[in-house]
Amino acid sequence: MKKIIIIALLVSSSIIAQTKGNETIETRSFSIDNLTNLHISLYAKITIDQSLKEGMTITTDANLFDKIETSVEDGKLDLNQKEWIQPSKKMVITISAPNLKRIEKGTHETLILKNLNAEYLNLMAHLGKIVASGNVEQLNLGIENGTIDASKTIAENVRVNIWGYGKAKVFAENEIYSIIKNDGRLELVNTPESLKGDTKKALKKNKKLAKNNISWISFKIKNNSWNRNNFFVVGPKQNGSKFSYGFPMMPGAKRNEKWSIGSKIYKVNKLGLRKLLVEIKAEDEGKVVDLF
Repeated sequence: MKKIIIIALLVSSSIIAQTKGNETIETRSFSIDNLTNLHISLYAKITIDQSLKEGMTITTDANLFDKIETSVEDGKLDLNQKEWIQPSKKMVITISAPNLKRIEKGTHETLILKNLNAEYLNLMAHLGKIVASGNVEQLNLGIENGTIDASKTIAENVRVNIWGYGKAKVFAENEIYSIIKNDGRLELVNTPESLKGDTKKALKKNKKLAKNNISWISFKIKNNSWNRNNFFVVGPKQNGSKFSYGFPMMPGAKRNEKWSIGSKIYKVNKLGLRKLLVEIKAEDEGKVVDLF
């Protein structure tokens, strides 16, 4: 009983700590002088446009600005929430930093990079998507389970490291070197002079995957537990890449889904760790699939 009371107190205190937006939308500017390293953990519509004057603007509820980390220390900005916040509308952030060398993101949002003009740039996508355009001499990409579309970034040389089921799409004029593990996927929109590392093997794999026949079926899933849980689904697509997203479900709730056969559903705990629950099979079509 004592343990239950403690858990209840912790849950209630976390709910109280949440700050909801007051619906008074404002746009404020912030100085980000000498920003070289940007880490994104904040859910927002973020655009980095290197053609603009150096600085950062944030558009959101007036009472949430002091809950957002905006200070640059030793050239690094960890764009995150200081406390748990719930904006009344999607937060919008625009950044321009001519000295930016490294960008790392860990959210499911899409990050837009425009008008790039750099000698060196390192992009890392653990989750979500990065869409980049411009010119870079040396472009380095690190991908776990995200996607980086740099097909409109003209790069002299590209280095790609994919260690999850992520995907990269690139334009390399001179050389591309890649390390592709597990279910990672690499696409080239041109043919550079030099293909090194796992590049040739990855391109050969693409041709093989294109012949795959992926079937999609309709069914329902049910959270047949007494608790509200967070889930994450990952499934194969026809082009060899994967779809994935997270979602919550209340106790006893059902959802209509149309996923590919072989899709896997995970339970996500408070630390973000995943536990495999169910893998969708052909015989699940038209049925209710219990998650526990």
